[in-house]
Amino acid sequence: MIFSELKEKYPLLVDTANYLEQNSFFFRTTLTKIKGSGLDYELAEKLCSDCLNHVKQNRDGYFKCVHTLIDFSLEFLKLQMHLEKTGRYTYSTFKEIEENIYSNPNRKLKGPWYTWALYFSQIFWVSHWNVFRFFLSEFAKNNKEHGEVLEVPTGTGIYIAQFLANNPSWQGTGVDLGNTAIEFTKNVLAWNKIPSHRIALYKEDIYKFETDKRFDRIMCGEFLEHVEDPLGVLIKLHKLLKPDGKLFLTVAVYAEMIDHIYLYKSADEVRGHVKEAGFIPEKELVQAIFENKSPEDRDTPINYCAILKKI
Repeated sequence: MIFSELKEKYPLLVDTANYLEQNSFFFRTTLTKIKGSGLDYELAEKLCSDCLNHVKQNRDGYFKCVHTLIDFSLEFLKLQMHLEKTGRYTYSTFKEIEENIYSNPNRKLKGPWYTWALYFSQIFWVSHWNVFRFFLSEFAKNNKEHGEVLEVPTGTGIYIAQFLANNPSWQGTGVDLGNTAIEFTKNVLAWNKIPSHRIALYKEDIYKFETDKRFDRIMCGEFLEHVEDPLGVLIKLHKLLKPDGKLFLTVAVYAEMIDHIYLYKSADEVRGHVKEAGFIPEKELVQAIFENKSPEDRDTPINYCAILKKI
């Protein structure tokens, strides 16, 4: 048991890690890397405890939520093999995703189950934890006293909740097309004691979203690969950002999940869109997902993360 010595202080984190280790070969090596990556045990314990409280202390219900991360991870490995064999994602349009995934009654990993997988990946996937830590240290803290922050899409709500918790006089806005994401975000905000008057949530397509506000900070996490026109998203975010504002951007590069449709093949391809939209990187964190690969290689799974400012 990789986290066993932490049992007394972080009991649920240890139980969760043990469950993952015992039920999937994927996590037997991953957890060792997580432990050596500077995981914030207090934050990880809180994230786990929030889920357990949400299911009213029902441990069977809790581990059902945790198990979605195993399903999610194995699906990624299977789909990545497909990508490396064919050189393309399974689907290339949102219509295909809607018909074959979101509206498929036989698909297990969708709706709140898919969101729980993303939620737990923030602490139990090395690349996601590294990005989350980078966000917390470089973007969510040391900001001016008052400001406006936008997240597109809200996804799990973890990022917007952490930002607002670290910046108690800021106001937030969240945009997401999915009912599940909006409801999940509301829960995460409540778990972090963010009052409703501090954030406005909109169930809307970002291409159609209109507001008179301009934002000091924007977060856009692993979204560009989910749309047919990622450059259009970046241009829209550029319009919504104040001249001295900053954008926190993450992108999955050459990494297949079932609802990824835009295939970036290298970090430089992302940088090309970033520049074309009128941004320049201020700081970057670029990670190769697999060992013995360079984050600047083509045709290898990469997590691209950057803090951007306007050119």
